[in-house]
Amino acid sequence: MKLKEIWKEVDKLSKEFPSRYNPIMGNGKCKNPKFMLVFINPTKANISSHPGWKGFRAPFIGTKPVWRVLHKAGLFNSQLMKVIEKSDTWSTFLAEKVYKSIAKQGLYLTNIVKWTGETADLPKARKIKAYIPLLKEEIKIVNPKYIVTMGLIPFEHLTGRKIKLGEYYKEAMKTKKLRTYGLKIDSETYKVIPSYFPVGRGEPKKAVEILKLLKKLP
Repeated sequence: MKLKEIWKEVDKLSKEFPSRYNPIMGNGKCKNPKFMLVFINPTKANISSHPGWKGFRAPFIGTKPVWRVLHKAGLFNSQLMKVIEKSDTWSTFLAEKVYKSIAKQGLYLTNIVKWTGETADLPKARKIKAYIPLLKEEIKIVNPKYIVTMGLIPFEHLTGRKIKLGEYYKEAMKTKKLRTYGLKIDSETYKVIPSYFPVGRGEPKKAVEILKLLKKLP
């Protein structure tokens, strides 16, 4: 299976949950990135979810907070961050530049649930359960060296484990090392790193501190 086939399945599945906004696909370095960042679900703040958008659909197009977090962690280009800060809206050209830069950094961004709703509410268990098989197929195709789960929802639903992020964070800050957890999909085992959700209800400052430690990983 290829990513294009996954996106067809995503479009098909998303029709089961009516919305006037389009689902958001993953993007970045689409083959063997060092890090796949898995967020929770897109919101209508992402302008690529709007029916009138003419470019590709990808996480956080037209927004600022997540790019600020990635920039502070040393994972996003400073010149592009300045452009984003000055931009009231995004062109398709800016979106392309941002994702070319993300790919160059060895990053791939995606969500556990691709469906975009009318509100920014967290997805219910039924929706997560519906999208998890497609996320696992996406992981197999993209084949990241590390998976960074941005929030407990993607971590728990992918690994089947429960952890206390506060304790993980304290350990990481003390040792300056990131403990990884195994995720087995078919015959492959992927290394998973938990992090805080970086905006809204999350902990942006603590997320930055965890993401900064990614550079120490081989």
